[in-house]
Amino acid sequence: MSRPSVFPALPRSILSLSAVALLSLSPAALAQPAPTPQAEAEAAERTRRVAEDARRAELEAQAKALRDEAETTFKATEAGCYDTFMVNHCIDKAKRQRLDTIQQARALEAEARQIDLAQRQRAAAEVQASQRLAPPSEPAAPAPDPEAARRAPTVIPVPAPDVDIAPTPEADRIRRDRARSASDAAATAEAQRAARDAERAAKRADTEAEAAARAEAAARDRARYEERLRKYEEEQAAKKK
Repeated sequence: MSRPSVFPALPRSILSLSAVALLSLSPAALAQPAPTPQAEAEAAERTRRVAEDARRAELEAQAKALRDEAETTFKATEAGCYDTFMVNHCIDKAKRQRLDTIQQARALEAEARQIDLAQRQRAAAEVQASQRLAPPSEPAAPAPDPEAARRAPTVIPVPAPDVDIAPTPEADRIRRDRARSASDAAATAEAQRAARDAERAAKRADTEAEAAARAEAAARDRARYEERLRKYEEEQAAKKK
């Protein structure tokens, strides 16, 4: 004779619900959906852009530090040149050293501009790709004008031809390729023009700074020469007395 259980038997409905709950917690149900190729591409582009932005900021900071160093070194060297015998030679040498340092800064700035240009080109290409994939919007039909219909001359309808000539897929492909090429060329030309303008502006600023430095040095040389000439004339006048 079997021994009776001390626990009461559970109803079948409760057992069924427990089985369903266990199945819902299975690894297959908890598995996350795999990212789409578009999401992976967007994540990779964001990571790449962050790295490029950091590199561009680093290049710009290094270029600025080089320019500051060039100006500081030139001013300190130029001040000491007036205590030497060959003043002009010393100043010219300091200017050449300053120009060498500025050229290093320009190379870093050019690399930073190339990074910015590449980012602009990729952004333009993404916009063009999204525009190509988007369905064309149909323009809204204008409201009918009763007066225009009344004033319009009577036109005898001409029967339309039975043949309906549709463009071939090859013609559509050629037309799309031409439009895409023209749009890409326009975006690239605009980005290149912006880069050239920025480079010309940087060179113009450097030229103006160098011209101002030369003018300032010439003014100091002239003042120093006039001071020496004045002292010489005073000495000659004192000797004549």
